[in-house]
Amino acid sequence: MLGFPGLLGHGFGHAKVSRKRKLAALIIAGCADLVQGVLFPFVVEGGFSPVEWVVDIAAALGLLLVVGLKARLVVAFVAELVPGLDLFPTWTALVLSLPVEEVSGSGLPAREVKDEEG
Repeated sequence: MLGFPGLLGHGFGHAKVSRKRKLAALIIAGCADLVQGVLFPFVVEGGFSPVEWVVDIAAALGLLLVVGLKARLVVAFVAELVPGLDLFPTWTALVLSLPVEEVSGSGLPAREVKDEEG
């Protein structure tokens, strides 16, 4: 568990996430969007619906714990509060837009190799 300082350490940068974290985040986001689709009559008001708040806060906290603090997460949360815009699968789109870190053949994250000139 990262704890609050660890979450902030990820920052608003463009840090890439591992494939496992992206998959876990995709499951959380997909479930949140699916619940909102099934409960459409109760969440159609956007930010005015208590059901919408519960689903969105749970999704945001779950994604925050899995991928860390990202600017995209804040944008997706705000978009979920807008009536009508929340019909789009915002959480899933957010996760699909996250860059994945490349893994070398050893299973470790790939490192950049710098050219050393003469």
